[in-house]
Amino acid sequence: MLINKLSRRDFVKTIAAGTALGKAVELQATSSSAVKRVGSTAQRLREKPYEKRVCRVECYPSCLNPEESYVGLSVEEYAELVHQAGLEVQIVAGDWDYGTPRFPSKRLPPHPFVGRDRLPRFLEVAHEKGILVLTYYPIIYSKPLKKIHPEWLMKFLDDGRPKPENRGWFCLNSPFRNWLPEHLVDFLDNLDLDGLYFDDTNWGSHDDRPWFPGCCCEHCEKLFKQDTGLRIPTRVDFSSPDFRRFVNWRSDKLRDFFLHLTRKVKEKHPHAILDFNHYGRPTTDWSDGHPLNPLHLEQVGAHFFVETFGSIRQTGFVSKVARAYGSPFAMWRNVVQSLPECVGSSAPYAEPWSQILHGLTAMANGGRPQYGGFDGPMPLRRELMRSVFAEIKKRVDYIDGETVKYVALHCSQQSRNFYAPPKGYTETKEFREEKLKGILGAYEMLNQSHLLVDMLLDEQLDRQRLSAYKVLFLSNSACLSEAQCDQIRRFVRDGGTLIATHETSLFDEWGQKRENFGLADIFGVNYRGLLGKGRGSIHGIVYVPQDPLLSREFGPVISFAGEESEVSLRPDGQVEVLCTRSNLKGERPLDSFDSKVNYDSAEPAITVCRIGQGKTIYISGDVGEGYQHNPYPVLKRFVARLVGRTPAPIEVEAPRVIEVTAALRSPKELMIHLLNNPTPVIPASTPRDDITNYFYLEEVNPMRNIRIKLNDFKVKRALLPLQGLSLEVTGNPHQLVVPEVKLHEVVVLDLEG
Repeated sequence: MLINKLSRRDFVKTIAAGTALGKAVELQATSSSAVKRVGSTAQRLREKPYEKRVCRVECYPSCLNPEESYVGLSVEEYAELVHQAGLEVQIVAGDWDYGTPRFPSKRLPPHPFVGRDRLPRFLEVAHEKGILVLTYYPIIYSKPLKKIHPEWLMKFLDDGRPKPENRGWFCLNSPFRNWLPEHLVDFLDNLDLDGLYFDDTNWGSHDDRPWFPGCCCEHCEKLFKQDTGLRIPTRVDFSSPDFRRFVNWRSDKLRDFFLHLTRKVKEKHPHAILDFNHYGRPTTDWSDGHPLNPLHLEQVGAHFFVETFGSIRQTGFVSKVARAYGSPFAMWRNVVQSLPECVGSSAPYAEPWSQILHGLTAMANGGRPQYGGFDGPMPLRRELMRSVFAEIKKRVDYIDGETVKYVALHCSQQSRNFYAPPKGYTETKEFREEKLKGILGAYEMLNQSHLLVDMLLDEQLDRQRLSAYKVLFLSNSACLSEAQCDQIRRFVRDGGTLIATHETSLFDEWGQKRENFGLADIFGVNYRGLLGKGRGSIHGIVYVPQDPLLSREFGPVISFAGEESEVSLRPDGQVEVLCTRSNLKGERPLDSFDSKVNYDSAEPAITVCRIGQGKTIYISGDVGEGYQHNPYPVLKRFVARLVGRTPAPIEVEAPRVIEVTAALRSPKELMIHLLNNPTPVIPASTPRDDITNYFYLEEVNPMRNIRIKLNDFKVKRALLPLQGLSLEVTGNPHQLVVPEVKLHEVVVLDLEG
């Protein structure tokens, strides 16, 4: 993703103006007949693997652009500045204006400055300093190829809007599928690049929002018929089972294309780095074509990254989803603090804390940081870059490990695509609705309560994977197949705890409604209907605790705003009613509350059903989306209390701002990340400009005396390696106290046994 709000051409013009330091730089001649190489990618990766390079920047400084005349930093000066700042990976532009090669290509007309371009000189200097360099490449987008092969272009689906001109967006099922890897090999043959960094990876248009979905061209039509026996849909119609089949088919084909492209490029350049932009953020929907399921890129040695544009809180959620994809990943972040009236990217002297916390959050969740906000006048960016990189480099050895299993939170492509599918396009260019509200809200409640949580995707709901977890949280996982329901039943009967909300399992994997919950037998309740004014209608919900402990802790009522199902008890279940629905009515039901009046309707709202060795807690309201709608602390504490009925392997007593993750680096070494993230929960509808103007962090106050209780581990020794301190381990179960967390601490524990 090129820098926010600016086209690529506009962006480099802005940067050129901003870097006018008064020194004219002449174009440096480079022979086009031979590529000057410094060492090799294989050598640089042996010295420091790509996974260990956490200081990565996508930016396009003017000194690397192919203008004939230019005033500003020289290539050598720029390379020295970023080297001093600690840069390890630089993304550059190996082509120009979406498709014009900056090398003597025989497939597309090259740029007129080939042979006099500054880019080869930068590759030489960067490699001398040990910096890896990848070229940005927009996978589906090539303006010059449109004139040569118009028959390969995408054909957009009819979604009710006037169709746009296709500016050069190509179908990945056409012969473009095999033309592209050959073209990309030419990049690596003709420029001393270490790899390829892919953007524009969606299946559709890519300039104006909302994007137009594709593709139903003759190539897709033939392949869809071959794979499914069906005629390809030409318009968006979620009422059609064939169209829903097509939606999933697109995602499978996109995933297959990533693997195909990687294999083809690596046949010629086996050490080349291929890094794909995957649109796994909360606003991504079916139209992008991106699967919300494992990518399998680790099978071909490729990588992926996910862009984040919301608040810094978004990094943690997206990192957990990305970790579930099963491939090495990075978290991309653009501008965090802006001053647009003065410069086209982040503010010249931006506060570093938000950028640093983005990187530390990614690392604490098993990912690598990646930045897109360091463009602009490099001397004004160097100290920000240096501050950020200095902090994240300290943590490079504390990224990888097998997460400590406690709560698995289901994140569903099926429900995203087919539960309440869109009736039309209402998003604007400035705002795109979150499609994972219920998952994001549930994550926030668990994360802020210091509970260890992983994401599981639809394809991962199998007995073997589920058995590693103590709790499975289905936050309105409405669309579940019979096979998935069977795996979940086995998980519960084998001793697991299931927490399910609202309309979980009321629909099959295609969004077809069942007469009852698919999991009604283990919920212990039957579905009776949707309360309120219909799906999408948020209303006040009031529960009356029946459990004495809940009543003592939370008082006579528990309230939040959200959607709600009406249920009845099954006669064949061993069901305990924890809360009933209140009989209070009206738009604001608590306006008429009187502590002397009994408001118990006797209708079940939250139940516990014992099944085999395990149990299911069913919540009739959509607490996940409710918390995302209004992050009410009482609701968060209530949900955490229900989860906590199943003992956690690790308990942390700390202020809300502390985020906790834990992973085993080996069977005998456990690391616990404590991250100090005071970024508030920000409404999803908040414009990006407001986030970068008002919600960056100006300071981060240290948190002290963080208490850790280890219920499932015995410890021989506890260290704070970033401070060089040993911690005292006491009690049974073992406990310890971390005296202070400024930004982030790693607790490394040597385990017994």
